[in-house]
Amino acid sequence: MAQVENPGNVEENPREELLAAARALAPAVAKRAGHAEELRELPEETVADLVASGLPELLVPRRFGGRELDFGTLVGATTELARGCASTSWVMFNYALHNWMVAMYPEETQREVFAERPYGLIPATIPPQGRARPVPGGYRLTGRWSWASGVMHADWAMMCALAETRGGPEARVFLLPMSEVAVRDVWHTSGMRATGSNDMEVTDRYVPERRSVRMLDMVEGTTPGAAVHDSPLYRCPLIPTFVLAAAAVSLGTALALADDLRDHLRERIAAQGNARPEDTRGAQLRIGRAGAELRAARLLLDETVTRLTRTYGAGGTYTPAERASCRRTASYVVGAARSAADRLCEALGGRGQFLDSPFQRAQRDLNTLATHKLLEPDMSYTLCGRVELGFGVDPATWV
Repeated sequence: MAQVENPGNVEENPREELLAAARALAPAVAKRAGHAEELRELPEETVADLVASGLPELLVPRRFGGRELDFGTLVGATTELARGCASTSWVMFNYALHNWMVAMYPEETQREVFAERPYGLIPATIPPQGRARPVPGGYRLTGRWSWASGVMHADWAMMCALAETRGGPEARVFLLPMSEVAVRDVWHTSGMRATGSNDMEVTDRYVPERRSVRMLDMVEGTTPGAAVHDSPLYRCPLIPTFVLAAAAVSLGTALALADDLRDHLRERIAAQGNARPEDTRGAQLRIGRAGAELRAARLLLDETVTRLTRTYGAGGTYTPAERASCRRTASYVVGAARSAADRLCEALGGRGQFLDSPFQRAQRDLNTLATHKLLEPDMSYTLCGRVELGFGVDPATWV
């Protein structure tokens, strides 16, 4: 297990403590990244390190022993951990965010999940890929759900399904113990391989009413948990918080790539002994431009996260248009990170394409992240353009 050092007095500042934990873990998970790709899931020692770090409990309510911090801390920790391994960072922020989603359920369900530490390692799939039939006291759930990141180490699982109601189908998010869920090994991908994002399958399982929440309430921040906790953290809308944290994975991955390339080129120049500036002009250009792209992306991400947390902290809410703007920010950051990474790898040349090179892994991971439905730029930009032209948000679009 990696040793997470406490660099002086951070115990007095929980936010800095967790950011320091993420920084300290990054080198360890970077060394394991190749092995994690081969496994197609996180190594057991990495999962143990995450649990020991306290990162998955970052948003767990204090009344249940968690940290109850803020989304800015989650985004910062996600960025730092992604400097070591994009897949590890992705799984970590998903675990943290899904524990926050548990806090949206009725109090009885929260007590059940948060009864023992370590807190739940919970995958979740939001697209409604299953069906739920109402029965006395709850639902009978059946379906198969894709993209369950971190499922190989899970103890609970969340999945969205369409429940039959008198008014028509209603999307609800269900929470089940992993003992009631089958995992289907399908995650054979070019990038983000270590997330282990396999399928989950459930066949006619009973789920009590208290372990389901309307998806619309999660989108709007009006869940049963919002009435249980005083903190505005638990009134925040789901989609903006997810996409902004997801974008941080891309940002951290590209920032690490920039650092690695600078170190590599400096070492190569030093080894040559007689290198001249004009010998590396192309690399200078690419490093300079990528630095501007990443700085702009980071400033935009930080500003968007700060505005979100301040608005809800002051008792306000976001309109659908403002939530759509968060999706646009996330897509921009992911696109900028991907563009910067491609530019940086051009400066490295063919050396970066060997399978043991972290450069090609970063490119593959960023390319895979950019295909996520909620991060895909065409949809996000069109959504904001639609709003700015006065057409509003399509009711079928989650923002």
